[in-house]
Amino acid sequence: MRAWLGCFALLLVVASDGPAVLEGKAPEPRLAEGGPAEEPVSEASLEAEFRRTREALRASPEFKGDDAESHFRLGEMLHHRGDLTGAAEDYRAAIRLKPEFAEAYRGLGVVLMDRHDWAGAVEALQATTRLHGNDGEAFYWLGRALMAQGDWPRAAAALRTATLLKPDDAEAYADLGLVRMVQRDLTGAAEALRLAVQLKPDNADIHHLLETLQVFQHDPEQVARAARRILEILFARE
Repeated sequence: MRAWLGCFALLLVVASDGPAVLEGKAPEPRLAEGGPAEEPVSEASLEAEFRRTREALRASPEFKGDDAESHFRLGEMLHHRGDLTGAAEDYRAAIRLKPEFAEAYRGLGVVLMDRHDWAGAVEALQATTRLHGNDGEAFYWLGRALMAQGDWPRAAAALRTATLLKPDDAEAYADLGLVRMVQRDLTGAAEALRLAVQLKPDNADIHHLLETLQVFQHDPEQVARAARRILEILFARE
């Protein structure tokens, strides 16, 4: 369940919400046309609804068995529905019952990414890559988790491996390009971004990254500063 967001959309957010976004604050609620802003659903009520749903699913014949596969399938379903707490519980249950369950570690890692637990995500995704060294998706998410931690060399290595295992992964090339921009490796960044554009020629975000690189091609520090700004917004804690 990827949600790759590049610099074009991010810079539009910065332009509209300015300092509040850069300080990690939520933008002020906007008035809907013709009426006041809608009241957000409270976190407590949302979690209560998730709890009711997960308990009902766990009691159903399909998921009642205490086996690794059932917990994994339920973890996948709960994650798809946005229940991160329930998904993490079932992925962990699957791992407890089947310690070498690489897919469950990967699912847990992605859930922890969604929860902004970067260190936990790195640990889970590294377990996946140790168990399945040819899992390009796991290397992609590992690269993302390391990007969130600001570990540029290891992030670049993981994303590079992801592109080798999945040569058609435009998002992995785009993220690799972004990391290369932070590292002031303009040649490497341009190469990765051009490959991403070839794979997804209609993706405006990737085009904008490449344009940013071209505009500041003689100023590596400006390129690195722009990339860091994008990453700060992309991985800002909610």
